[in-house]
Amino acid sequence: MLKPILILTLAVLGLVGLAYLTLFEDYAYGPHRNQRMDVYAPKGAENAPVILMLHGGGWSGGSRRWPNVWFNKSRHFTNKGYVFVSTGTRLLPEADPLEQVDDLAAAFAYVVENAKSWGGDPDRIILMGHSSGAHVASLLGVQQDLLRAKGLPKPLAIVSLDTAALDVTQGMAGPPRRWLAAIFGEDRALWQRASPAHFMDPEDPPMLVACSTKYSFPCAYAVEFASAHAQVEALSVPYAHRGVNARLGAKNDYTQAVDQWLARLGLP
Repeated sequence: MLKPILILTLAVLGLVGLAYLTLFEDYAYGPHRNQRMDVYAPKGAENAPVILMLHGGGWSGGSRRWPNVWFNKSRHFTNKGYVFVSTGTRLLPEADPLEQVDDLAAAFAYVVENAKSWGGDPDRIILMGHSSGAHVASLLGVQQDLLRAKGLPKPLAIVSLDTAALDVTQGMAGPPRRWLAAIFGEDRALWQRASPAHFMDPEDPPMLVACSTKYSFPCAYAVEFASAHAQVEALSVPYAHRGVNARLGAKNDYTQAVDQWLARLGLP
């Protein structure tokens, strides 16, 4: 049953009663209040690819129900034939970034187990995240040993939306240090353990790294990261940090570029 606050949000944003979309909301993959997900599925979907989206918020805030996380994306991707899942994890101070990776792995496992009931394909799951959520999604998606240990399949792809933490060591030496230091401290071993760059391997899935051109460093980092790894492509986006999240799924060149990248993987 839809909760009143979500009904109001959906009504204001125009999603109530859409003929093409079914909403399954507030699935619990764990006992914590943030270990929840909402599922947006095309009506009549069968074996549809699934996008598992994790919100940003500096590892300490944010919500799966922020409209800039799900609104444009759920409409666009369900129209394209995807099941779109917006999930949360525990946050600081209750869970550090590595524990948030464990939470996302549990959410991933829940999606694998339940995808068919939503019309999704458990063998075609894309990890997507914005900002700190992009860091967590990327860090899970490139750790093949961790995925195997948890009995999880390799994700079909990873879509990282404007994070400065693909290489925490690099970020700590540059402008992102001003907010990364509060999260990762001065433990260089932790910087490595928390860096997707440290785990990159040719076995990893294809990865799209979208970056904002409105600041000096995000695309420089993204291009350097992509140049070091054949399966990674950098995508420069002419929006500020929040716009890289909110504008994906709206009618614009950015959404079209993401669609084209997914199409090259044989996706809708």
